[in-house]
Amino acid sequence: MKTIRKNISLAVSAVLLFLPASVIGQDLEHFLGWFAGEYDNNEQVWQQGEDGIAPEDRHEHIHHIFMPAPVPAIGEHTFFIKQYLGRDYENVYRQRLYEFSVNEDRGAIELAIHSFNDEEKYRYADRDPSLLADLGPADLRNVPGCNVYWRLNGDHYVGEMDEGACFYYSEAMGQNVYITDTLRLTADEIWIGDKAYDEDGNLLFGRDEPHRNRKVRQFGGWGAVRRGAFAPYSENSDEMLLVPDLRLHNEGQIVPLVTAEGDATGYSVELARLTYQNTRVAVLKLGILDSETGETVAYSWANPGAGRIGINLGWLQVGMTADDVEE
Repeated sequence: MKTIRKNISLAVSAVLLFLPASVIGQDLEHFLGWFAGEYDNNEQVWQQGEDGIAPEDRHEHIHHIFMPAPVPAIGEHTFFIKQYLGRDYENVYRQRLYEFSVNEDRGAIELAIHSFNDEEKYRYADRDPSLLADLGPADLRNVPGCNVYWRLNGDHYVGEMDEGACFYYSEAMGQNVYITDTLRLTADEIWIGDKAYDEDGNLLFGRDEPHRNRKVRQFGGWGAVRRGAFAPYSENSDEMLLVPDLRLHNEGQIVPLVTAEGDATGYSVELARLTYQNTRVAVLKLGILDSETGETVAYSWANPGAGRIGINLGWLQVGMTADDVEE
């Protein structure tokens, strides 16, 4: 059976090598449409916590920003990449410029990964793309052998590096460190499995199971909190105070509820798409949290694809609408 699968794989690879450039070009347009967006593995990490896995053994919680960003001096299809840990936007884990092109010889979409010589200069390019306007080859570096080759495989794309081609010399270890990266992209998810090995094949970092990241949906909305809920001895304690311009994504983002006057209410709102294992039903959860303890005070839920979700506790209200809902 293994031999049959291997022969089929080789045959498919051979066919891909002879695909016309126009077909691969259409694939590139399709691929880039899927790739663009923000992704997060909140549910994966949450589920590991529910399963009792020790914090040090859980996958890192990573948020990914894959933003199309025209940089003509580098290539026709470029993306600004920012990946940060947990929910801390300032705790940047990785920052790159990705360049996609069609590689006709390989019958693949080729990804060249560029690092910034001055990362701080471009740190907030996701908020201000004009920072990248004058970016040129002298501002970047690229490690030979570390390009990724993507090919369509049924209902998803698979991305892989050439085996043994991506490495760098570690001064601390006194030897080469070899990097592998195996990826899977669908319309809604990207799985990232990067690993590093020493020259003897010992694993330095990485996991058997990839980081399973889901594309986020962005929501906007409002809240209202009774003044007495956070300032019980104040005048007008029954007054409902507006919390305007709430912005959250649906993969575990938590935002504090702050009134229009700038008063911290002591409460936060969370949106999270989760699958409770006792029911195996996926839901979109809107939670109200005690900001100090992180404990959930109350929550509501809806279908994970819901365009609107809200909660009304009398003393606190929140209403959220997805950006993709047509009014």
